[in-house]
Amino acid sequence: MDILEKEKGPETQIKLFTHTLKVRWVDLDENGHVNNGIYQSYFDEARRAAFEESGLDMNDLRSRRIGPVILKAELEYKAELKYPEIVKLSTRFEAQKGSRVLVIQDLYRESDGALICSAKFYGLFMDLNRMRPYKVSEEEASKLASHSV
Repeated sequence: MDILEKEKGPETQIKLFTHTLKVRWVDLDENGHVNNGIYQSYFDEARRAAFEESGLDMNDLRSRRIGPVILKAELEYKAELKYPEIVKLSTRFEAQKGSRVLVIQDLYRESDGALICSAKFYGLFMDLNRMRPYKVSEEEASKLASHSV
């Protein structure tokens, strides 16, 4: 996890989780670059790693039949990505309220630092037994909180 100073000043910092992946040959489309649908799987993997790195125990949540659910995904593609490039993904959690969470993610090409894709994922935690939203505890919310002092 990286800590970045927010524009407001040094007293407010953003928790930024990073994850690195290698583009696989199978990720390419007929045009020779990464298929647009594959980006979601890259973001999924980085988001899962960020949950774990934040201290949120996903195994505990799963044992209680609570899981993250994506309600809406917004992706903006900025440049192409090819095999065998390495990418670095950044993840930060924003706007936790009750069961809801907004996840902001960016995908960069490691070789030149170019921003390849930006994404926003709107989701919630779901009680999978009741099929109802699960309100995260204060402790769980603090682990996902994007700001630290």
